[in-house]
Amino acid sequence: MIESKELIKKISRPEPDGSMRSGIFRFDRNERATLFSNSEFHDMLATLTPYDFVAYGELEPFYEKITEWLGLKRENVLLTSGSDSGIKAVFEAFVDKGDKVLNLLPNYAMFSAYAKMFGGDENKVFYENDLALDVDSFLSNIDSNTKLVIISNPGHTGTVVEESDLVRITEAACNSDALMLLDEAYYHFYPKSMIGYINQFDNLVITRTFSKAFGLASLRIGLLIGCKEVIRELYRVKIVHEITGVAAKIGTYMLNNMQILDNYVEQVNESKEIFYELLGLLDFKVLKSCANFVYFKTPSTINAEELILELQKEKIFIKGPFNNHPFDGHCRVTVGDVNQTRMLCGEIKRVISRKESLK
Repeated sequence: MIESKELIKKISRPEPDGSMRSGIFRFDRNERATLFSNSEFHDMLATLTPYDFVAYGELEPFYEKITEWLGLKRENVLLTSGSDSGIKAVFEAFVDKGDKVLNLLPNYAMFSAYAKMFGGDENKVFYENDLALDVDSFLSNIDSNTKLVIISNPGHTGTVVEESDLVRITEAACNSDALMLLDEAYYHFYPKSMIGYINQFDNLVITRTFSKAFGLASLRIGLLIGCKEVIRELYRVKIVHEITGVAAKIGTYMLNNMQILDNYVEQVNESKEIFYELLGLLDFKVLKSCANFVYFKTPSTINAEELILELQKEKIFIKGPFNNHPFDGHCRVTVGDVNQTRMLCGEIKRVISRKESLK
């Protein structure tokens, strides 16, 4: 057998997922939990022609729409096949073997996978127990050996780092000749961005995705945003056709119909308040979130694993319980619309009531 590279041998990836998820309540992957309406879906498909399936995509009209939406120049944006592909491009273009990669955890798993793949020396810094970031402590990890600093904001904790602190971190990275990678995948649920700083800092690159608030996870549309010099270097490692023409057409439709996103985000934010209230009444510890998910911890009288199994019997899938800091024993729910949220909370209450009656 032909051996793979030593760096590749060190990477562990999950087994293929053969589950069929169209008939379940998908509260486990932070994708859009509701479907588009029939009229919205019909209008999306109406933008497509037979040409879009047989020809390589013509992407410049989509680039024009994106730059208009973001208020940026074409030189500041690079489309990618999901933000995942964009993240990989950052490692390809900037990280050499042995370079120090500073990663704020918990975070998107592929950051760590790519650090291994490209030989980076990953330095892991964790949020505090209260999910706050000790900025001064984080800054102390940035030195002359640092090549890449990674922060998601909002983070995979559901919490955020304040703009002033992100500026301090970006400045420190810049002074150490390190790139600052800021993942804004959940931007629309907390609409504060560092995009306004991309021309102030030539070491800042921002990733965005159409998989979360836009609800187009299957189409794989991502963005890299930065100053023209950074984007030029990332352009060198891009695939020939950044995304498909079909994805570009549907992405354009969404940008022309932003009320779809706005309505969805409004529903998610309203649903989070319902989660806080109804699960709180059941003595769950629910963590406030600036993303499209919430973490919770069951009271000591409730076994989280049993709760998850009981929900699965009703075709309701949530994530957890986790065993990693700072979410030991917590579960995570992707937030859907108000009706889904009330249903889920009702099912959780029903499971608990049934368990108590059997004691």
